[in-house]
Amino acid sequence: MKPRALPVVLFSTLTALGNSEAQADAVSLPPLPLGNTSFMDGVVGPGVLFELPIQHYRSSDATDHRGNAVPGRQKVQSTTVLPHLAYISSHKILGAYYGAEVLLPIVNLDLDIDGGPDGSRTRQGDLIFSPMLLQWAPVSLFGRPYWQRLNLVITAPTGDYDSDASINVGSNVWVVSPHYAFTWELTDRLEVSGRLHYAWSSRNDDPGEHLQANSIQPGEAFHSNYAVSYAVSDAWRVGLAGYQLQQVSADRIDGARQSDSKERVVGLGPGVMYRHGKQSFFANYYVEQGARNRSEGNQLTLRYLLPF
Repeated sequence: MKPRALPVVLFSTLTALGNSEAQADAVSLPPLPLGNTSFMDGVVGPGVLFELPIQHYRSSDATDHRGNAVPGRQKVQSTTVLPHLAYISSHKILGAYYGAEVLLPIVNLDLDIDGGPDGSRTRQGDLIFSPMLLQWAPVSLFGRPYWQRLNLVITAPTGDYDSDASINVGSNVWVVSPHYAFTWELTDRLEVSGRLHYAWSSRNDDPGEHLQANSIQPGEAFHSNYAVSYAVSDAWRVGLAGYQLQQVSADRIDGARQSDSKERVVGLGPGVMYRHGKQSFFANYYVEQGARNRSEGNQLTLRYLLPF
């Protein structure tokens, strides 16, 4: 298997804030893999992959549905370590090699929200797995190699969650998030990669007490990662990477749609990739802008990949 990155997850930055006066949105989206992949994302073959991503997110601002800053302290800081194991067999379905993967996040969340939680917590996050991953061999697109993959990713509500707690690492919802990933090698040194996601979340029948509700359900969302890189040598690649999130349906509280509850954000920044033998190292830094109903900050993602 060639070095690359399969889906990982970033802890949602507004997953357990206190009362509605101190937060951008009463119901936040679950953890989504914003910025977790970058260069050469679609390039992979049969084999086993171990990946260890580390993500650090920091924000001191949150926005409402109009993009205006929420007043007061809105500090959100999270660090996620996400061991990831993937396997792609040499057998084919629909002309594609098929496989599976599993990821288990460990998250440290530090919040200081006016009128809300103030403290930190380190716990196990929700288990992420894919029972069906389809990777096609490269085809020719305008005479250049084009790699593509389909993946059905499911998040199970196994992480640490307590409706009485002011800070939670688990989301207490199922998330179904299929995605399509690709890499197009434009030249021998220049490539463009992307990953297009859809996310559906189940209902949470045990929400935080501050909502005074029997159930909540985050809305549906589309999000994407994208990257372009240039190989400056056999070992090094440099380029730009980014992500985009747009929630497309309203959150629900006790079945009622919440107006002006949709989240969105865009992140963009530089990245570098270093390859030594079978091992690959990635570093990406993202600056967010255009946030609605969520925090707006900066993110550093470091990833180590080893295929075998």
